[in-house]
Amino acid sequence: MKFKYLYDSGASSPSRGLTSGSQPLRSRAAGRFGRLLLLALVVCALWLTIEDRWGSDFVLPTRYTGDAHYILAMMKLAKEGDLGLFTHITTASLGAPFRGQLNDFIEAERVIVWLGGQVARVTGLMPASNIMLILACVGAAFSFYFAARLWRVSRLTAWVFAIVYAFLPHNQRSLDSLGIVTTGLLPLQFYCLWYIATVQRLSWKSFRFRLTLVIGMLSGLLNVYWVFFFAQMCVLAVLCGLLKRRQGVIMALIPLAATCFMAILVLGSFVIYRFQYGVNPTAMVRTYSDVEGGALKPIELLIPIWGTRLKGVSLFFSRYYDGGKWDVGEYWWGVYIGLCAIAGLLALLFRGVYRQLNRHSPSLPFLAVCWTIAYASFGGVNAIFSLITNFYDIRGTNRYSFAIATIGFLYFVFVIHRLTKRWSLKVRFGVLIALGSLFMWDQSYQSYFFPRYNIPTSLTRERVMADKALALNLENRLDAGAMIYILPVLDFPEPFSGRGAFKLNFFIYDPIRPFLYSTKLRYSYGSNKGRQGADWQLNVQELPAGELAARLESYGFAGILLNRKDYPDRGEQLLAEFAKAGWPMEFEQGIRNEWAFIRLRPSERPVFPTQTPYAMSVENQDS
Repeated sequence: MKFKYLYDSGASSPSRGLTSGSQPLRSRAAGRFGRLLLLALVVCALWLTIEDRWGSDFVLPTRYTGDAHYILAMMKLAKEGDLGLFTHITTASLGAPFRGQLNDFIEAERVIVWLGGQVARVTGLMPASNIMLILACVGAAFSFYFAARLWRVSRLTAWVFAIVYAFLPHNQRSLDSLGIVTTGLLPLQFYCLWYIATVQRLSWKSFRFRLTLVIGMLSGLLNVYWVFFFAQMCVLAVLCGLLKRRQGVIMALIPLAATCFMAILVLGSFVIYRFQYGVNPTAMVRTYSDVEGGALKPIELLIPIWGTRLKGVSLFFSRYYDGGKWDVGEYWWGVYIGLCAIAGLLALLFRGVYRQLNRHSPSLPFLAVCWTIAYASFGGVNAIFSLITNFYDIRGTNRYSFAIATIGFLYFVFVIHRLTKRWSLKVRFGVLIALGSLFMWDQSYQSYFFPRYNIPTSLTRERVMADKALALNLENRLDAGAMIYILPVLDFPEPFSGRGAFKLNFFIYDPIRPFLYSTKLRYSYGSNKGRQGADWQLNVQELPAGELAARLESYGFAGILLNRKDYPDRGEQLLAEFAKAGWPMEFEQGIRNEWAFIRLRPSERPVFPTQTPYAMSVENQDS
């Protein structure tokens, strides 16, 4: 399928062909604003309905487990000014008695969590997390709408499918993966890439080139996965232009350079930190198994989980889901792309094969899908590259399923536009609404039926209120700046192996939950593992209870906060040992009294747990 250029590269007005010149300028502007406002309102209403966050429930996060706690903590650090855009990330609130440092583990979505922190200054932390998710959906809808209009898709078709696009299954990863779901630029990225690959001559005077440059700069602010993906697609588009002997195609490297520049600007502080303090190889531990475990299984692009509930065909889908499938990829979310994207993807692949049989060059969307599948799949290009180079930082390549979904979705909308453009408005409106409703049901199904997503709002409220009450109780009992040692000690982040690994039911970021609601306390948890400023805790927790408490008092700690969930006996023996040594439990709190607090008598002249040059330099750098 071919799509003519919306306007020539040297056209003076980017809106030519989008609106009728007979309408007054003010009326046209009002019409555009009204359509966009209505689009945003509909997306917001659907998000609130799917996530069950109407009214007072909006103050509750959509997820309150696992990585969601990490994202919330990073947003809180940004809110308090400890996580900036370009500087080292240090905080006095975590990593006590030192200043917690979070520079060995690269913050892959730095700009996104920083923006969330600025919103939190106005709305509070939990509402800000929801606002960021809504903005991700609204941004995706706007990006799709503008890209479709630039491709001259009708307003009605672009508007309806922009809503559907905003709720592709990928977006249901929610707060757990805030940076991963912030992919709203993809439709405009693909438009700009198509422009690079097909335009006869690139020109600085072209609106589309300037748009491509802006999109390139914004792309550098996304999660590292999407920065890397856009770079790959830019190279692919340039190669397409070179093979077709387009003039000035090398200019297309300028937007790519802008992407890299913005990414380096935002992430450069992590590199500088390594030069200052040396490499910390244990902060981020990756192996080849991570690459295979996070790879894409192409078959899962096409298999919906709701298939097991359909009479007549449930047996077919059960062969996969209940037949012992191999859990490759992030199976909590899966990579199903939705019926709309599947239909478009199949049509695109059929068209691509047809062009090859007729000896026509393949289109950029066809090549992009083929490359993404070849690169991201289990045993694919990324796996081979990682194994050869021993580089595993780009591991969850199944996340690129959303790029495949976007291409398929766009192509389907092109087909629908072509088929329905001569229909009457009434018939076209009815067909589009019917299709949109079907696709929305398909895409939001697992939000209501999959256990990981369908967590009752009442349960989330109970957990949030319990943690908030705990933090308030601690702050009422302790002086400002008091330090709390958290047991058991877990590595931060990703406590998956070694001495600081989580063991039973103490989830990977549970120790950071009290910090989310604290305003004046300091916690031992939260500094990057692998440095002396954090790892001293692992040695201290192995001491006998009485010696442990005395040692912590010499360091200046005012209390121990113990989580019962990670002990086989709920910590009863350890608490008894503390009491016998003279440090009895002062109170217990939380759901099923999961937290137990032991008061300490901090030394008036505390000493540091370690006097290593690194730890002292981190402590003194902001003194």
